[in-house]
Amino acid sequence: MKWEYQDSLGIPELDERLSRVFERFASIKKTQAEGGCWNDVHFELATLSAELELCFTVEEALMRIHDYPDCEHHKEEHAELLRSVQALERATLTTGLTGKMIGTAFAAAMGHHLTQDRRYVRYLPKGRQSQGR
Repeated sequence: MKWEYQDSLGIPELDERLSRVFERFASIKKTQAEGGCWNDVHFELATLSAELELCFTVEEALMRIHDYPDCEHHKEEHAELLRSVQALERATLTTGLTGKMIGTAFAAAMGHHLTQDRRYVRYLPKGRQSQGR
């Protein structure tokens, strides 16, 4: 669960946000592996939710700027990913959270990144990856 150079999109605004999201996933796994208390894991998940919301807000704004035709579907996937992370956050308070649950959420986020986010980048004309260019 590490952000690597090959994972970047070439859009600085998004790459910065996405690297923070994936670093947060790694931090959650580390906290769990080190036997962190439920409140430590809950804090990590709440922070992940906030990072995701900011990342998605930036990404959706760029899509609107570039008139991305699949923006609505992309936003729906964002909403579903955010709901799943918020469900994990609630699980820390009630039923407990497992490493498998975090792995599943990470896989969903990475799957979205590798398919939908890359589809958006391919839509952009060369040189327009940044908002004002």
